[in-house]
Amino acid sequence: MAVHIDTSFVVKAPLADAWALLTDIPRIAPCMPGAELTEVADADIYRGVVRVKIGPVALVFQGEARMQEVDATTHSARMATRATDTKGRGGAQSDIRFTLETQGDATLVKIGTDLTLTGAVAQYGRGAGLIKEVANQFAQQFAANLEKRILAGDAATNEPAKPLSGIGLAVNASKAAVGRMFSGKEGKEDDSK
Repeated sequence: MAVHIDTSFVVKAPLADAWALLTDIPRIAPCMPGAELTEVADADIYRGVVRVKIGPVALVFQGEARMQEVDATTHSARMATRATDTKGRGGAQSDIRFTLETQGDATLVKIGTDLTLTGAVAQYGRGAGLIKEVANQFAQQFAANLEKRILAGDAATNEPAKPLSGIGLAVNASKAAVGRMFSGKEGKEDDSK
């Protein structure tokens, strides 16, 4: 299953501070829900584990992320990731592009993701709508954790963020689906299988 996901969030920090943190993978890894950085292979290659729970299914992905096309002038970057479920239930690959823009005293972070899920893992999301809602919940939790880290400065801990909960995701995804249905946006998802 392949899907394109656009998300954005605002960080209450100047552009320079947000850019410095977002391009420092070891510092932001603890902000990512369920993520744990296990190895820095070199300046652009990082390996780790991501834990996600969808309903009763607990998924643990091991994989690699590569930073590419980092441009401090335009405050944009690209990251390619690939991971496999540790129980052999499938995998995930993504091409993530993010840009940062000044928004008053804060920074707007825009993220575009092309995500491909394979194997049984692709079935757990039951369609692009739920996958997009999971991505939105991930972005919101990541933004909150990132903002806390920026405000805490060097006092921030390296404690990893908790995995995303399937129950919370299911409730929020259901609310969003009902909202789309009543607003007439249902069925207008940009996805392909």
